[in-house]
Amino acid sequence: MAQSMTGFASETVSIADWNLSLECKSVNSRFLDLNIKLPEALRASEATIRQKVSEALNRGKVEINVRLERGEAVSDLIVNHSRLNALKVALAQIEKEFPNSPAPSQLDLLMSPGIWSGDSPDRDLLTSTCEQAVSSLLKSLVEMRKDEGDKLVSLIKDRCQQISAMVAEYRDQLPALREAQRQRVVDRLQNLNIAHDQDRLEEELAFLASKADVAEELDRLDAHVTAVNDAASGKGPCGRRLDFLMQELNREANTLGSKTTSLVTTNTSVDLKVIIEQMREQVQNLE
Repeated sequence: MAQSMTGFASETVSIADWNLSLECKSVNSRFLDLNIKLPEALRASEATIRQKVSEALNRGKVEINVRLERGEAVSDLIVNHSRLNALKVALAQIEKEFPNSPAPSQLDLLMSPGIWSGDSPDRDLLTSTCEQAVSSLLKSLVEMRKDEGDKLVSLIKDRCQQISAMVAEYRDQLPALREAQRQRVVDRLQNLNIAHDQDRLEEELAFLASKADVAEELDRLDAHVTAVNDAASGKGPCGRRLDFLMQELNREANTLGSKTTSLVTTNTSVDLKVIIEQMREQVQNLE
C-alpha cells in the first residue's frame, strides 16, 4: 500500500510524577533522513529508536522529539545546592574575565540544567516506556501516511484516466489530421501552378506522413499509464518507480509535440504535460 511521506503523530505517557511527551513529523525526502532529540536520561535508547524507524519507514525526512518533564501538580522539587555552587564559581570566573558582561537573573539561574532536583524515574522503566511509546507513535504515523497515500493514489489514477481519454480521442482524430496534412501540401502545389511529378509527390507525402506518425508515442503513453496504475496499486513503496514513469510520460508528450502537424496535436501535447506535471507533484509525496 502506497504511503505519503507527510505525516504527524504524538504520544504522551506518565511515569509516576513524570510526563514523557513524544512528537514525530515527516516530510518529503529522497532517502530516510532521521533526526532524534532525546533528553539526557534516554540517550542510550537512540540506537533502538533508529532501528524501529528504519523498520517502519523507507523514505522521508523524519523528526522525533522526546521530552521528559515533571508533572505540574508535583511540588516537591528542591534546589540542587551542589550544582548551584558550581554554577556560582563558574559565573565568578566569567565575571573576572568579562567584567562588563551582564549578570544572569534569578530566573536564568533556575532555568539552568541540573539546578532543580527531585526523584528521577527509574531508568529501566523510563527506557522501556519510551521504546513502547515510540512503537505506538510510529504506528500512528504510518496510519496517517497510509491515509494520505490513499488520497494521492486516487488522484493519480484519476489523472491516468484523463490521459487515457485524451490519447483515445486524439487517436480517433489521426486519420482526419493526416488527410488534412496531405490536402494542405496538394493545395499549395496547385496554388503555385507549376508542373510536378505525381509519383514524386506521392513519395514526399508518404515521407511527411511517416515523419509525423505518432502511433508509437501514443502506444507508449498507454503502456506507461498502465504501468503507473499497476505501481500505484501495489503493496510496497512505489514513489521511486512512479517518479521514473512520470519522466517517461513527459518524454512521450514532448515527442508528440515535436511531431506536430496541427494545432490539435500541439494542444494535446500541452494538455498532457499539464496533467503529467500535476501527477509528478503528487508522486513526490509518495514513499
